[in-house]
Amino acid sequence: MTYSIAPNFVALSADRQSLVGCYNLSSARAYASGRVPEKVAKPTSYTYNCKAFVSPLGQFYVNIHAGSQVVRMDVANAQTALHYVRNGVDTALACSIYFSNLSK
Repeated sequence: MTYSIAPNFVALSADRQSLVGCYNLSSARAYASGRVPEKVAKPTSYTYNCKAFVSPLGQFYVNIHAGSQVVRMDVANAQTALHYVRNGVDTALACSIYFSNLSK
């Protein structure tokens, strides 16, 4: 035997196209006014790992390890380099750096 809880409130959606069952009054009001966030998955962003370095002249840069390729990306300061080491470099940014280095 299975039990289910029926919604206590029914709200008309903000676009006036559907009825939505809600379990509490605040949810019903949110649906009716259109304040409910959409549960659409955001596109996933992938990152590449990198290592930070300092050149003998004091320029900070990171080496992006993308498969068998190593791409150098100059950065403004040590904090920016450490940010990329902790969080990785976005694939779109790494791709643009790679193709800009090819054109040189």
